[in-house]
Amino acid sequence: MNGISKAARGGQMIIGVVYLVAGAVKVWEPVLFYWEAIPYAQILGVTEWETASAVAKAALVLGPIEFFLGWALLLNWQPRLCLPVATVLMAAFTALTAKAWHMGASIDCGCFGALVERGPGEAAIEDGVMVVVLLFAWWGMRRSADAAPVVDRPNWWGAGGAPVWPLTSRMVLGSLVVGLAVGGVRFFPELERISQSDLKSGVRLSGLALKGVDVDLMQGEYLIELFSPTCVHCKNAVPKMNVIAQDPQLPRLIALTRFAQDA
Repeated sequence: MNGISKAARGGQMIIGVVYLVAGAVKVWEPVLFYWEAIPYAQILGVTEWETASAVAKAALVLGPIEFFLGWALLLNWQPRLCLPVATVLMAAFTALTAKAWHMGASIDCGCFGALVERGPGEAAIEDGVMVVVLLFAWWGMRRSADAAPVVDRPNWWGAGGAPVWPLTSRMVLGSLVVGLAVGGVRFFPELERISQSDLKSGVRLSGLALKGVDVDLMQGEYLIELFSPTCVHCKNAVPKMNVIAQDPQLPRLIALTRFAQDA
């Protein structure tokens, strides 16, 4: 293999690792990914809660698919199929994050979910770079396979379109089964709690006796944050909440908590 083919294979492996980690995070934390997918459904114009929830649930299959694609790219399994699929999927992610960026949405973006926080602008640029890498890998690996005879012996560089190991097919297809099984086991026990949750658009808050702030929630528009000082995710969200609170184009941000102010 020449330098171009090796560089293409290197790019393929790098994106494979990205997909692998991103998919593993979504598979292991499907409930968190479900809530992260809700704003994207709304960005796509899905305004009704039931429909947005259904879209977010359907998006849960992305975790196992990304996990599967990560192994496929890393082990060079069916590159003529998996490279274009991975490229199209990454291009879709890029378009979605770019739309969120254009709309000025203040949501977490990026491949790694809650593992690494990114704004829409950063995520769109990163995804765009990965699309370029995937296109180069797709072109380079196809060029290498067309220029070289078919190689039956597995090899790390994917010469002749061969996979890395003899058992690559079982590993890659097994990863899809494992991803679906783990994601299902971790999500379905929480399904009833999610369906009964009142953390959704259109909920009316009543009977609240606010302390520490002089405001009537029944008058005007507000952004409501349910906050707990003992919650790690809440603490990590404080910088983002400060940015939202300082945005003059957004309604006033009110954080509600049952804890004392000095907690």
